Amino acid sequence: MTTPPTFAWKGHDAQGRPAQGKIQANNAALAQALLRRQGWHNVHLQRLWWNPAPRVRTRDVAQMTRQLAALLKAGVPVLQSLHMLSRSLASAALTDIIQSVHDDVAAGQPLHAALARHPAHFSGLYISMVQAGESAGILDTLMERLASTLEKNEALRSRVRSALTYPLAVMVIATAVLVMILVFVVPVFQDVFKSFGAELPWATQLVVALSDALSTSGPAALLAAVLLIAWLKRPNRQTSAFQAWLHRSLLKMPLLGGLIQSAVVARWTQTLSALLGAGVPLTEALGPVAQACDHAVFARVTEQLQRQVAQGSSLSEAMARSARFPPMIVQLCHTGEETGSMDTLLARAGSLMENELDDRVNALSSLLEPLIIVVLGGLIGGILVAMYLPIFRLGQVF
Repeated sequence: MTTPPTFAWKGHDAQGRPAQGKIQANNAALAQALLRRQGWHNVHLQRLWWNPAPRVRTRDVAQMTRQLAALLKAGVPVLQSLHMLSRSLASAALTDIIQSVHDDVAAGQPLHAALARHPAHFSGLYISMVQAGESAGILDTLMERLASTLEKNEALRSRVRSALTYPLAVMVIATAVLVMILVFVVPVFQDVFKSFGAELPWATQLVVALSDALSTSGPAALLAAVLLIAWLKRPNRQTSAFQAWLHRSLLKMPLLGGLIQSAVVARWTQTLSALLGAGVPLTEALGPVAQACDHAVFARVTEQLQRQVAQGSSLSEAMARSARFPPMIVQLCHTGEETGSMDTLLARAGSLMENELDDRVNALSSLLEPLIIVVLGGLIGGILVAMYLPIFRLGQVF
């Protein structure tokens, strides 16, 4: 299905106050009709031929959810709460989205259906919990639980990012230094070596060849890398297969694999606990959990778990067969199935995985920093020694 065109509109409400926004419709006439139905008058449309999706941070969505939960808890109606949010949010992109949700709810749609029109910003977990809250009449309570779940998931991502930020920054800076040495410094030495008229050591020849290759093919390689990144951002079957291969490869890495697994399993258990606590049946809850994993391998495993549970298997048995979950998590899930308190025990399992994640982050940080310094120092030192080696040999001759 193709995305309908987007139109920017300006108009006035029933009191004559000006307003503006964006709307998606198959054509301008349909957009005019939708806006009139929402109560806007004297509408002027302009089609937007270039309308990139607004970037909304997960942190902003979590904060907005917490504010919406507080308003609903105070007894403010949903429509009025959305209107208040649209005038108080700091993120302009999220403000436009909430305004669109407000317009859809004002037109008669339920809140979960209005949110579902923005799948890039509201996940299946979000939609499922809002729908469960509307059905049970406890939307304020479930919005609070949803906000807590989003905040926990964001905290997990922040921990992983904080563990990898320093090593990645050191690698980027050191790589830039290596490139500068190979592109600007080595050619100067190369001109000096030509005047010697003697055969260069193999280490020097290797560095010179690497410098020539980088100077001639570097721009093309950089352009290819940019195009590859742009291609990977497009959602299609090839990029999904590549992403699954990449996630499988990262899970097999000695140190990073355990860190990623702990983070994903912690997010998995917390999300499933929140959905089960909201009264969502297990077979229906596993679908949003697969989306909330944000990991291709565990998303596929969760879909397999959903099929096996629908066929009559217990969740703990299916988890054990997948061999992707720690035995402690499987045992807690089995105990929760027997005692009928799976949501509570899964929340406990998520807390245990968070503690394990903290331990892995600390261990990884303490190991990576000296390792990167030694490796990159050896590379830069090796290049410098290879460049000065012909000069040392020339001194020995004389």
